[in-house]
Order: sequence, then structure tokens, then C-alpha cells
Amino acid sequence: MNINAAASTQMPNPKMVKATTEQNPTDEAEKPLIDKKVRLAIEKLQAPTITGLTMDDLDAVEAFIDTSPLGAGYVGLYSRIDSFRFTILWAKESRAADALKEIDAIYSDFKADLHSKWPQLAAKPFGYTVADNGQLQVTAPPNVLTDWEKDTLNILLNKRKDLQSLTFNHAKAVVELVELDKKQFEGKVTLDLNNFHKMIDYGLLFKRSALELTSTDSWLDQLRKKARQEPIERTQGLHIEA
Repeated sequence: MNINAAASTQMPNPKMVKATTEQNPTDEAEKPLIDKKVRLAIEKLQAPTITGLTMDDLDAVEAFIDTSPLGAGYVGLYSRIDSFRFTILWAKESRAADALKEIDAIYSDFKADLHSKWPQLAAKPFGYTVADNGQLQVTAPPNVLTDWEKDTLNILLNKRKDLQSLTFNHAKAVVELVELDKKQFEGKVTLDLNNFHKMIDYGLLFKRSALELTSTDSWLDQLRKKARQEPIERTQGLHIEA
């Protein structure tokens, strides 16, 4: 038997092997890919119970569906995205509402203490708000308080560290809610810690017992009025469509 001939029948041609195992690099480069972060978020959205997603994750998936050639295969996730956005906002709203009730109780105690020690000062109409550095600031109608009275009230308000810290934390929570709820606020209302003191008066809120978002002079109602927007319907919450 011819050994060379036998070998030629058993060994594949190297060029043929290369041709059959290599893929066209152009085809591979043109194949669309899903970002790893987006893919992980999609998997979580497809799970029976949705957990571990942020607003940024939801925005990324929605942008992928809207712009990617592969997005058409995931349009069924829109309803789950909206549902989980609602869940995130509802949870944050609930925590902010609980904090507001606690602040209301502390402020009532502050007013009672002020009435017992400074009755004439307590009789003046005033409220308070919070600055970007966390310091509480007295609010009042024009020409109601003297400079001394304003300074005294500012000192007394900020001596209540529980009132100060809880109010500042609530203000930050409100700013976050407005930022996250793009559907209702984007392009309509600008709120941050720098302008918060011009927009929300906690004294007015508590005087009106406006702890619910649907109440007149709630922080949401004040925000809408100061932003010169149409009043939100009384049946609406922060994000709930009427």
C-alpha cells in the first residue's frame, strides 16, 4: 500500500479546515448586541417577581426598546416597566409621608413649647422652610416679624435638631421624587435644594393639615402653584393618572 496515498486520504486539507471553522468577520461585526446591564435588567423584568431594579435600569431598558433593532422583541416589557416605576415611586412616597407625620408631631411640640416660653412670639403668623445647607428658615408674610424676631425664631427652630434633620431629609426625598417622576414633572417643574426654600413652606403645610398629597397646600400643591402650573386634580397622587 502506498503510505503517502493513505496519508492523503486521512489528513484533511488545512485550507479546507480553516474555511469551514472561520466565520465572516463582517457578519459578526454587524450583529447587534445587548448591553450587559440592559440584558440583566431585562431578565429581572421577565422574572415572575420583579426586584432589584432602579429607575436608571428601567430608563435604560426603555431606551433600548425604543432605539435598538432588537427592541421590537421586547415591547411587551413596557407595561412591566410602568408597573415597577409605580412601585418605586409609591414606596418612596410612603416613606416621605411617614416622615412628614413625624415632623408634624415635632413641630407641634415646638409650637407648644414656644407658646409657653415666648407667648407673644408664638402668636405671630409664621412658618418655616429649609435651605440647601439643611438650616431651617422662618417664613412669614411681609412686615410681620422684626429682624430680631426672625433671628430668634431661626435660632429656636435650629435648636430642635430632630426637627432640623428630619425636615432636611424630607426635603431631599421630595426633590428626588420630583426628579424621578419625569412623566409628571420633566420640563414643567424645577426643584432642587437650592430653590426649595422658595417653593415649599412647611409651616403652611402643617397649619392646613395638608399631609396628604391631594390636600390644598400640601407640598405638591404648593409646588404646582409656585411653578405656575395648572392645579393637579384632587384625585391624583404624585404619579397616579386620574
